[in-house]
Amino acid sequence: MKRVFGWLLVCLPVAAGAQSVQDSLAIAAIRWDTCCVRPHLVAVQAQLELFGAPQAISMVRYDAGRYRTRIVQPDSLTLTSVLAEAEGAVAAVNAGYFNVKTLVPSTFVRVGGRTVAATEAREEFRVNGVVAIKGRRVRIEPYVPADDARLARRYRDALAAGPLLLCRGEALSYADREGGFWGRHPRSVVGVTRRGEAVMIVVDGRFPGQAAGMTIGELIYLVRQLGLYSALNLDGGGSSTLWCEEAGVVNRPSDNRRFDHEGERRVTNCIAVVAE
Repeated sequence: MKRVFGWLLVCLPVAAGAQSVQDSLAIAAIRWDTCCVRPHLVAVQAQLELFGAPQAISMVRYDAGRYRTRIVQPDSLTLTSVLAEAEGAVAAVNAGYFNVKTLVPSTFVRVGGRTVAATEAREEFRVNGVVAIKGRRVRIEPYVPADDARLARRYRDALAAGPLLLCRGEALSYADREGGFWGRHPRSVVGVTRRGEAVMIVVDGRFPGQAAGMTIGELIYLVRQLGLYSALNLDGGGSSTLWCEEAGVVNRPSDNRRFDHEGERRVTNCIAVVAE
């Protein structure tokens, strides 16, 4: 059953690169297919034509004051769905970057008051934001590696990623960066609204004719149109996975190269939403 959730988005026409009024109208007119509904939490997905290409978008939006948001860090690479189920979560998204040679986090990660990883120099070209959790509040802040000590004093749970997409209502610009990482790929995002709701988004990609993926510029446009106040890009590509308790994997992870829900990649950590 498809329903229009007007409260899920705020249409804010902005000028951003190749994005157009038609793109803004397309986002405003999205008919979201509901995957999971719980008190103060909803998971939805949609397929539409956007930025001149087919797109598949999945999203979880919840009242952070009524749930616990946790960074889950296993001892080894694990599927997001497995991490979420083991945590007793109701929803989860993959989180940080990792070193494909050592298979450990490659950015600053702090879990349960313990710092488990620092940001590698090779990640600094894209890692300029952090998701930090204080009590039940989810915060998205700018980040540089020199912040590690301050973050460790202030937060029990924090994870650096990037690039930062929105910061307190302001869209960041990376207009001088094209191709490679900055081009169209599957994307994962964590963000917050001005009212303090938390949002997790996955954009599928690498499926010609079904889901193109988004550039960083297109992703910035999307999350601003969806009404986010601050937003942070997470690890993407084959890692991008959004899970909810009722539906399982909501999006179409690309690691198996099939447009289905079975293509999860093992990841280094995830962000989980727990009912407590």
